[in-house]
Amino acid sequence: MKTDHLIDALARNVEPAEKPRWRMNLAITLLVGLVVAVALVAIGLGVRPDLGTARMPIMMKAMFSALAAAVVLPLALQLMKPGRPLGWRIGAVVAFVALCAVCVVVALMGEEPGERMAMWMGNGVPWCVVLIPVLAVPTAVLLVWLMRAFAPTRLTLTGAAIGALSGGVGAMAYAMYCPVDSAAFVMTWYVLGIALSAAIGALVGAKFLRW
Repeated sequence: MKTDHLIDALARNVEPAEKPRWRMNLAITLLVGLVVAVALVAIGLGVRPDLGTARMPIMMKAMFSALAAAVVLPLALQLMKPGRPLGWRIGAVVAFVALCAVCVVVALMGEEPGERMAMWMGNGVPWCVVLIPVLAVPTAVLLVWLMRAFAPTRLTLTGAAIGALSGGVGAMAYAMYCPVDSAAFVMTWYVLGIALSAAIGALVGAKFLRW
């Protein structure tokens, strides 16, 4: 048999390869993590008693948290597989944090001097810095399990990306409980909560990502 005939015979009746399902698995992972985080808020913290009248600010805080997760998502996707350039993806995360800092300053300058501290601190301890990383744990565990299948090599950075992405999901759920609606508060302490999630992910997640 000639080579051309052999190639034709091998190529005949070849079925298309199954499309990768990782996108669907990733979407399901994030959705399940969000549902678990919302359940933790409802059971452990309780939702805001004025949930009906405060629907709009809660949605705004949840959308901001989702935006933070969306900014990190391209970086996390690049880190799933080894050898991929990170390029603008790290710059996008840095630019997002810098833009939040500028918005905080602008928002505070628009308030009366005597009210700035209350708008920034929320008249109390910003517990979101602690609670957002806690609510990020379910998503982080699922994402680590998912990403191990892709054998990432930059483990510390991958762990940080998983932590930040999970922190954004946790912040979405936390918005249902958070009684403070100030933009300066949200863009400061929510971002710090997500950043702390990233730091924990870099330290802890990297160990579980080893293969």
